[in-house]
Amino acid sequence: MSFKGVVDVVIKSGQVEAFLNELVDEGVSLHSVTRIDENTIEVKVNYAAIPLMKSKRKKYKCQLKFKNREGLPFLYSQRKKWLPIMLSVIIAFLFTFILSNIVWNVTVEGGSPEARYEVDEMLGDLGLKQGNWVQNMKDISTIEREIMNNIEEISYVGINRNGTSYHVLIEESEKMEENTQRAPSDLIASKSGTIESMFVINGQPLVQIDDFVQKGDKLVTGILDLKNEAFTYSEGEVMAEVWYELDVTVDLSQYMLSLVPDTKNRYSVSLFDRFEWLFSRTEGRRLLAKDEKPLYFLHWELPISINKHYFYEETEEVMETDIEQHMEMIIDDQIKRQLGQSVEVIYQKVLHEERDSDKVKLEMFVKVLEDIGEEQLLSEEDMNPEEDEEENTDQGD
Repeated sequence: MSFKGVVDVVIKSGQVEAFLNELVDEGVSLHSVTRIDENTIEVKVNYAAIPLMKSKRKKYKCQLKFKNREGLPFLYSQRKKWLPIMLSVIIAFLFTFILSNIVWNVTVEGGSPEARYEVDEMLGDLGLKQGNWVQNMKDISTIEREIMNNIEEISYVGINRNGTSYHVLIEESEKMEENTQRAPSDLIASKSGTIESMFVINGQPLVQIDDFVQKGDKLVTGILDLKNEAFTYSEGEVMAEVWYELDVTVDLSQYMLSLVPDTKNRYSVSLFDRFEWLFSRTEGRRLLAKDEKPLYFLHWELPISINKHYFYEETEEVMETDIEQHMEMIIDDQIKRQLGQSVEVIYQKVLHEERDSDKVKLEMFVKVLEDIGEEQLLSEEDMNPEEDEEENTDQGD
Protein backbone atom coordinates (compact mmCIF):
# COMPACT_ATOMS: atom_id res chain seq x y z
CA MET A 1 0.00 0.00 0.00
CA SER A 2 1.28 3.41 -1.03
CA PHE A 3 1.44 6.06 1.68
CA LYS A 4 1.14 8.89 -0.90
CA GLY A 5 -1.66 7.28 -2.89
CA VAL A 6 -1.74 6.14 -6.52
CA VAL A 7 -4.49 6.74 -9.10
CA ASP A 8 -5.10 5.07 -12.49
CA VAL A 9 -6.01 7.86 -14.91
CA VAL A 10 -7.37 7.43 -18.45
CA ILE A 11 -6.45 10.50 -20.56
CA LYS A 12 -8.25 11.14 -23.87
CA SER A 13 -7.11 14.03 -26.07
CA GLY A 14 -5.76 14.87 -29.50
CA GLN A 15 -2.74 16.35 -27.76
CA VAL A 16 -2.23 13.62 -25.18
CA GLU A 17 1.56 13.42 -25.74
CA ALA A 18 1.99 17.18 -25.24
CA PHE A 19 -0.11 16.96 -22.10
CA LEU A 20 2.09 14.19 -20.65
CA ASN A 21 5.28 16.07 -21.57
CA GLU A 22 4.13 19.12 -19.66
CA LEU A 23 3.31 16.97 -16.64
CA VAL A 24 6.82 15.52 -16.73
CA ASP A 25 8.27 19.03 -16.98
CA GLU A 26 6.29 19.94 -13.85
CA GLY A 27 7.92 17.02 -11.99
CA VAL A 28 5.05 14.56 -12.11
CA SER A 29 6.13 10.89 -12.06
CA LEU A 30 4.28 8.72 -14.57
CA HIS A 31 4.06 4.94 -14.15
CA SER A 32 2.72 2.05 -16.21
CA VAL A 33 1.93 4.17 -19.27
CA THR A 34 -0.34 2.16 -21.60
CA ARG A 35 -1.72 3.36 -24.96
CA ILE A 36 -5.28 2.25 -25.49
CA ASP A 37 -5.79 3.89 -28.89
CA GLU A 38 -4.39 6.80 -30.90
CA ASN A 39 -5.87 9.48 -28.62
CA THR A 40 -6.20 7.56 -25.33
CA ILE A 41 -3.56 6.65 -22.77
CA GLU A 42 -3.85 5.06 -19.31
CA VAL A 43 -1.23 6.02 -16.73
CA LYS A 44 -0.58 5.73 -12.97
CA VAL A 45 0.19 8.98 -11.14
CA ASN A 46 0.58 9.99 -7.51
CA TYR A 47 -2.47 11.35 -5.73
CA ALA A 48 -0.71 14.72 -5.25
CA ALA A 49 -0.52 15.22 -9.05
CA ILE A 50 -4.31 15.17 -9.54
CA PRO A 51 -4.87 18.93 -8.93
CA LEU A 52 -2.13 19.79 -11.45
CA MET A 53 -3.65 17.49 -14.09
CA LYS A 54 -7.05 19.07 -13.58
CA SER A 55 -5.61 22.57 -14.00
CA LYS A 56 -3.85 21.66 -17.29
CA ARG A 57 -6.58 19.61 -18.96
CA LYS A 58 -8.43 22.61 -20.44
CA LYS A 59 -5.27 23.80 -22.13
CA TYR A 60 -4.95 20.50 -24.03
CA LYS A 61 -8.69 19.74 -24.18
CA CYS A 62 -8.26 16.49 -22.22
CA GLN A 63 -10.87 14.23 -20.78
CA LEU A 64 -9.74 12.65 -17.51
CA LYS A 65 -11.29 9.50 -16.08
CA PHE A 66 -10.11 8.33 -12.65
CA LYS A 67 -10.30 4.58 -12.14
CA ASN A 68 -8.59 2.60 -9.38
CA ARG A 69 -7.56 4.50 -6.27
CA GLU A 70 -5.02 3.02 -3.85
CA GLY A 71 -3.14 4.22 -0.75
CA LEU A 72 -3.72 5.84 2.61
CA PRO A 73 -5.18 9.14 1.34
CA PHE A 74 -8.11 7.29 -0.24
CA LEU A 75 -8.49 5.05 2.80
CA TYR A 76 -8.69 8.18 4.95
CA SER A 77 -11.22 9.75 2.59
CA GLN A 78 -13.47 6.71 3.17
CA ARG A 79 -13.14 6.92 6.96
CA LYS A 80 -16.88 7.40 7.39
CA LYS A 81 -17.30 3.78 6.32
CA TRP A 82 -14.58 2.05 8.34
CA LEU A 83 -13.93 4.39 11.27
CA PRO A 84 -17.10 3.50 13.27
CA ILE A 85 -16.33 -0.20 12.90
CA MET A 86 -12.71 0.24 13.98
CA LEU A 87 -13.68 2.39 16.94
CA SER A 88 -16.25 -0.22 18.01
CA VAL A 89 -13.62 -2.97 17.87
CA ILE A 90 -11.11 -0.86 19.84
CA ILE A 91 -13.68 0.08 22.49
CA ALA A 92 -14.82 -3.56 22.82
CA PHE A 93 -11.20 -4.68 23.17
CA LEU A 94 -10.41 -2.03 25.80
CA PHE A 95 -13.61 -2.79 27.69
CA THR A 96 -12.82 -6.53 27.76
CA PHE A 97 -9.21 -5.81 28.71
CA ILE A 98 -10.27 -3.62 31.65
CA LEU A 99 -12.82 -6.16 32.89
CA SER A 100 -10.21 -8.94 32.63
CA ASN A 101 -7.99 -7.14 35.15
CA ILE A 102 -10.67 -6.68 37.82
CA VAL A 103 -11.52 -9.21 40.53
CA TRP A 104 -15.17 -10.10 39.96
CA ASN A 105 -15.74 -13.02 42.29
CA VAL A 106 -14.05 -14.39 45.42
CA THR A 107 -15.37 -17.59 47.04
CA VAL A 108 -14.11 -19.08 50.30
CA GLU A 109 -14.84 -22.75 51.00
CA GLY A 110 -13.97 -25.11 53.83
CA GLY A 111 -13.67 -24.53 57.55
CA SER A 112 -16.33 -23.12 59.86
CA PRO A 113 -18.48 -20.05 59.07
CA GLU A 114 -16.46 -18.07 61.63
CA ALA A 115 -13.16 -19.06 59.97
CA ARG A 116 -14.50 -18.23 56.50
CA TYR A 117 -15.63 -14.80 57.71
CA GLU A 118 -12.23 -14.11 59.27
CA VAL A 119 -10.42 -15.23 56.11
CA ASP A 120 -12.72 -13.13 53.92
CA GLU A 121 -11.94 -10.04 56.02
CA MET A 122 -8.20 -10.61 55.69
CA LEU A 123 -8.52 -11.21 51.93
CA GLY A 124 -10.10 -7.77 51.63
CA ASP A 125 -7.26 -6.17 53.60
CA LEU A 126 -4.75 -7.83 51.26
CA GLY A 127 -6.52 -6.59 48.12
CA LEU A 128 -8.27 -9.80 47.07
CA LYS A 129 -11.82 -8.47 47.01
CA GLN A 130 -14.56 -7.98 44.47
CA GLY A 131 -14.13 -4.89 42.29
CA ASN A 132 -10.43 -4.39 43.02
CA TRP A 133 -7.72 -4.30 40.33
CA VAL A 134 -5.72 -7.50 40.07
CA GLN A 135 -2.54 -5.40 40.04
CA ASN A 136 -3.46 -3.81 43.41
CA MET A 137 -3.70 -7.07 45.33
CA LYS A 138 -0.83 -8.91 46.94
CA ASP A 139 0.53 -11.92 45.06
CA ILE A 140 -1.15 -15.23 45.83
CA SER A 141 1.78 -16.75 47.75
CA THR A 142 1.97 -13.68 50.02
CA ILE A 143 -1.79 -13.82 50.70
CA GLU A 144 -1.56 -17.51 51.60
CA ARG A 145 1.38 -16.85 53.91
CA GLU A 146 -0.31 -13.91 55.66
CA ILE A 147 -3.48 -15.90 56.33
CA MET A 148 -1.48 -18.85 57.71
CA ASN A 149 0.59 -16.54 59.92
CA ASN A 150 -2.27 -14.48 61.32
CA ILE A 151 -5.16 -16.93 61.73
CA GLU A 152 -4.07 -19.65 64.11
CA GLU A 153 -7.01 -21.98 63.41
CA ILE A 154 -6.14 -22.27 59.71
CA SER A 155 -3.84 -25.18 58.83
CA TYR A 156 -4.04 -24.91 55.01
CA VAL A 157 -4.86 -22.21 52.43
CA GLY A 158 -5.01 -22.76 48.69
CA ILE A 159 -5.94 -20.03 46.18
CA ASN A 160 -6.78 -20.80 42.55
CA ARG A 161 -7.44 -18.21 39.83
CA ASN A 162 -9.96 -18.92 37.09
CA GLY A 163 -10.29 -15.93 34.78
CA THR A 164 -11.56 -13.06 36.94
CA SER A 165 -12.69 -15.37 39.76
CA TYR A 166 -10.66 -16.58 42.73
CA HIS A 167 -11.43 -19.75 44.66
CA VAL A 168 -10.03 -19.95 48.20
CA LEU A 169 -9.97 -23.33 49.97
CA ILE A 170 -9.17 -23.41 53.69
CA GLU A 171 -8.75 -26.17 56.24
CA GLU A 172 -8.90 -25.76 59.99
CA SER A 173 -6.87 -27.55 62.62
CA GLU A 174 -8.84 -30.44 64.04
CA LYS A 175 -10.30 -29.40 67.38
CA MET A 176 -13.00 -31.49 68.95
CA GLU A 177 -15.67 -29.56 70.83
CA GLU A 178 -16.55 -30.62 74.35
CA ASN A 179 -19.49 -32.98 74.31
CA THR A 180 -20.31 -35.48 77.04
CA GLN A 181 -22.35 -37.52 74.57
CA ARG A 182 -19.40 -38.20 72.28
CA ALA A 183 -18.65 -41.81 71.36
CA PRO A 184 -16.00 -43.68 73.39
CA SER A 185 -12.53 -43.09 72.01
CA ASP A 186 -8.78 -43.23 72.57
CA LEU A 187 -6.08 -40.68 71.90
CA ILE A 188 -3.33 -42.16 69.74
CA ALA A 189 -0.01 -40.71 68.62
CA SER A 190 -0.30 -39.11 65.18
CA LYS A 191 3.53 -38.93 65.02
CA SER A 192 6.53 -40.45 66.73
CA GLY A 193 8.17 -38.34 69.42
CA THR A 194 9.17 -37.86 73.06
CA ILE A 195 6.43 -36.77 75.45
CA GLU A 196 7.23 -33.35 76.92
CA SER A 197 3.97 -32.53 78.72
CA MET A 198 0.42 -33.84 79.10
CA PHE A 199 -2.88 -32.22 79.96
CA VAL A 200 -5.65 -34.85 79.98
CA ILE A 201 -9.20 -33.50 80.21
CA ASN A 202 -11.01 -36.82 79.84
CA GLY A 203 -9.88 -40.44 79.70
CA GLN A 204 -7.14 -42.47 81.35
CA PRO A 205 -3.44 -41.70 80.52
CA LEU A 206 -1.31 -44.64 79.36
CA VAL A 207 2.05 -42.83 78.95
CA GLN A 208 4.18 -40.53 81.04
CA ILE A 209 6.39 -37.51 80.44
CA ASP A 210 9.75 -38.39 78.77
CA ASP A 211 8.30 -41.57 77.26
CA PHE A 212 9.14 -42.14 73.59
CA VAL A 213 6.09 -43.18 71.55
CA GLN A 214 5.72 -44.45 68.02
CA LYS A 215 3.08 -43.32 65.58
CA GLY A 216 -0.15 -45.19 66.38
CA ASP A 217 0.64 -45.87 70.06
CA LYS A 218 -2.19 -45.29 72.53
CA LEU A 219 -1.63 -42.21 74.70
CA VAL A 220 -4.98 -41.93 76.50
CA THR A 221 -7.68 -44.59 76.63
CA GLY A 222 -11.42 -44.23 77.01
CA ILE A 223 -11.73 -47.67 78.65
CA LEU A 224 -12.27 -46.90 82.33
CA ASP A 225 -13.61 -50.27 83.54
CA LEU A 226 -13.84 -53.06 81.02
CA LYS A 227 -15.74 -55.47 83.30
CA ASN A 228 -18.42 -52.95 84.16
CA GLU A 229 -18.41 -51.61 80.59
CA ALA A 230 -17.47 -48.10 81.66
CA PHE A 231 -16.28 -46.19 78.59
CA THR A 232 -15.79 -42.52 77.79
CA TYR A 233 -14.33 -40.28 75.14
CA SER A 234 -10.68 -39.20 75.38
CA GLU A 235 -9.68 -35.57 75.22
CA GLY A 236 -6.55 -33.68 76.08
CA GLU A 237 -3.28 -32.23 74.86
CA VAL A 238 -0.17 -34.37 74.55
CA MET A 239 2.83 -32.22 73.66
CA ALA A 240 5.81 -34.07 72.24
CA GLU A 241 9.18 -33.29 70.70
CA VAL A 242 9.02 -34.32 67.03
CA TRP A 243 11.86 -34.31 64.48
CA TYR A 244 11.39 -33.35 60.82
CA GLU A 245 13.60 -33.22 57.76
CA LEU A 246 12.35 -30.31 55.66
CA ASP A 247 13.08 -28.52 52.38
CA VAL A 248 12.48 -24.80 52.91
CA THR A 249 12.55 -22.05 50.26
CA VAL A 250 12.80 -18.46 51.50
CA ASP A 251 12.20 -15.32 49.42
CA LEU A 252 14.41 -12.80 51.23
CA SER A 253 13.12 -9.79 49.27
CA GLN A 254 9.66 -10.12 50.82
CA TYR A 255 11.12 -10.05 54.33
CA MET A 256 13.48 -7.17 53.56
CA LEU A 257 10.45 -5.02 52.73
CA SER A 258 9.27 -5.35 56.34
CA LEU A 259 12.75 -4.76 57.79
CA VAL A 260 13.89 -1.71 55.80
CA PRO A 261 12.12 1.56 56.76
CA ASP A 262 10.88 4.29 54.40
CA THR A 263 11.02 2.48 51.06
CA LYS A 264 10.00 4.49 47.99
CA ASN A 265 7.74 2.97 45.37
CA ARG A 266 8.22 3.40 41.62
CA TYR A 267 6.26 1.83 38.78
CA SER A 268 7.33 0.54 35.39
CA VAL A 269 5.91 -1.32 32.39
CA SER A 270 7.77 -4.26 30.89
CA LEU A 271 7.27 -6.14 27.63
CA PHE A 272 8.36 -9.77 27.17
CA ASP A 273 10.50 -9.42 30.34
CA ARG A 274 13.11 -7.59 28.22
CA PHE A 275 11.97 -4.05 27.55
CA GLU A 276 11.12 -1.97 30.59
CA TRP A 277 10.17 1.67 31.01
CA LEU A 278 10.47 3.21 34.47
CA PHE A 279 8.09 6.12 35.03
CA SER A 280 10.30 8.22 37.31
CA ARG A 281 13.95 8.70 38.21
CA THR A 282 15.65 6.85 41.05
CA GLU A 283 19.02 8.55 41.44
CA GLY A 284 20.73 7.89 44.75
CA ARG A 285 18.58 4.88 45.59
CA ARG A 286 19.11 1.14 45.42
CA LEU A 287 16.56 -1.46 44.38
CA LEU A 288 15.34 -3.55 47.29
CA ALA A 289 12.61 -5.65 45.66
CA LYS A 290 10.49 -5.84 42.55
CA ASP A 291 6.88 -7.02 42.40
CA GLU A 292 5.64 -8.01 38.93
CA LYS A 293 1.93 -7.93 38.11
CA PRO A 294 1.03 -9.30 34.64
CA LEU A 295 -1.91 -7.95 32.65
CA TYR A 296 -4.67 -10.28 31.45
CA PHE A 297 -7.05 -10.52 28.53
CA LEU A 298 -9.90 -12.85 29.44
CA HIS A 299 -8.07 -15.85 30.97
CA TRP A 300 -4.82 -15.33 29.03
CA GLU A 301 -1.78 -13.78 30.64
CA LEU A 302 -0.31 -11.09 28.37
CA PRO A 303 3.46 -10.56 27.90
CA ILE A 304 2.97 -7.09 29.44
CA SER A 305 3.33 -6.49 33.16
CA ILE A 306 3.14 -3.56 35.55
CA ASN A 307 6.03 -3.71 38.00
CA LYS A 308 6.27 -2.12 41.41
CA HIS A 309 9.84 -1.32 42.48
CA TYR A 310 10.86 -0.74 46.08
CA PHE A 311 13.87 1.58 46.44
CA TYR A 312 15.72 2.71 49.56
CA GLU A 313 18.38 5.23 50.43
CA GLU A 314 21.66 3.81 51.69
CA THR A 315 21.55 5.47 55.09
CA GLU A 316 23.34 4.09 58.14
CA GLU A 317 20.04 2.82 59.52
CA VAL A 318 19.38 0.81 56.38
CA MET A 319 22.95 -0.47 56.04
CA GLU A 320 22.73 -1.88 59.56
CA THR A 321 19.73 -4.00 58.54
CA ASP A 322 21.39 -7.38 58.05
CA ILE A 323 19.04 -10.06 56.75
CA GLU A 324 21.29 -12.76 58.23
CA GLN A 325 20.45 -11.53 61.72
CA HIS A 326 16.83 -12.33 61.04
CA MET A 327 17.31 -15.66 59.25
CA GLU A 328 16.28 -17.73 62.28
CA MET A 329 13.02 -15.81 62.54
CA ILE A 330 12.41 -16.10 58.79
CA ILE A 331 13.09 -19.85 58.77
CA ASP A 332 10.85 -20.26 61.83
CA ASP A 333 8.08 -18.51 59.89
CA GLN A 334 8.51 -20.84 56.91
CA ILE A 335 8.54 -23.95 59.13
CA LYS A 336 5.27 -22.93 60.74
CA ARG A 337 3.83 -22.37 57.30
CA GLN A 338 4.58 -26.01 56.44
CA LEU A 339 3.79 -27.66 59.78
CA GLY A 340 1.10 -25.36 61.18
CA GLN A 341 1.02 -22.23 63.29
CA SER A 342 0.48 -24.11 66.56
CA VAL A 343 3.92 -25.79 66.57
CA GLU A 344 6.81 -24.36 68.56
CA VAL A 345 10.25 -24.64 66.93
CA ILE A 346 12.82 -25.51 69.60
CA TYR A 347 15.79 -26.53 67.45
CA GLN A 348 16.86 -26.15 63.82
CA LYS A 349 19.96 -27.21 61.93
CA VAL A 350 20.72 -26.39 58.30
CA LEU A 351 22.18 -29.37 56.42
CA HIS A 352 22.54 -27.73 53.00
CA GLU A 353 22.05 -24.17 51.75
CA GLU A 354 21.72 -22.98 48.14
CA ARG A 355 21.28 -19.32 47.15
CA ASP A 356 19.92 -17.97 43.89
CA SER A 357 19.59 -14.17 43.93
CA ASP A 358 17.06 -13.41 46.68
CA LYS A 359 15.88 -17.04 46.95
CA VAL A 360 17.43 -19.34 49.57
CA LYS A 361 16.81 -23.11 49.43
CA LEU A 362 17.52 -25.01 52.64
CA GLU A 363 17.64 -28.68 53.63
CA MET A 364 17.36 -28.89 57.39
CA PHE A 365 16.52 -30.89 60.50
CA VAL A 366 14.10 -29.26 62.92
CA LYS A 367 12.73 -30.27 66.29
CA VAL A 368 9.33 -28.90 67.18
CA LEU A 369 6.95 -29.13 70.08
CA GLU A 370 3.43 -30.04 68.99
CA ASP A 371 0.28 -31.79 70.05
CA ILE A 372 0.43 -35.34 68.69
CA GLY A 373 -2.83 -36.57 70.20
CA GLU A 374 -5.36 -37.81 67.65
CA GLU A 375 -8.79 -39.13 68.58
CA GLN A 376 -9.70 -42.64 67.48
CA LEU A 377 -13.09 -44.19 68.21
CA LEU A 378 -13.18 -47.44 70.16
CA SER A 379 -14.16 -50.44 68.08
CA GLU A 380 -16.48 -53.25 69.12
CA GLU A 381 -13.43 -55.48 69.57
CA ASP A 382 -11.91 -52.97 72.03
CA MET A 383 -15.08 -52.84 74.14
CA ASN A 384 -15.87 -56.61 73.98
CA PRO A 385 -12.54 -58.50 74.03
CA GLU A 386 -14.03 -61.54 75.87
CA GLU A 387 -16.52 -62.24 73.07
CA ASP A 388 -13.70 -62.19 70.57
CA GLU A 389 -11.70 -64.65 72.68
CA GLU A 390 -14.69 -67.01 72.94
CA GLU A 391 -15.21 -66.89 69.16
CA ASN A 392 -11.53 -67.70 68.63
CA THR A 393 -11.79 -70.63 71.11
CA ASP A 394 -14.88 -72.05 69.36
CA GLN A 395 -13.11 -71.84 66.02
CA GLY A 396 -10.11 -73.65 67.53
CA ASP A 397 -12.30 -76.51 68.86
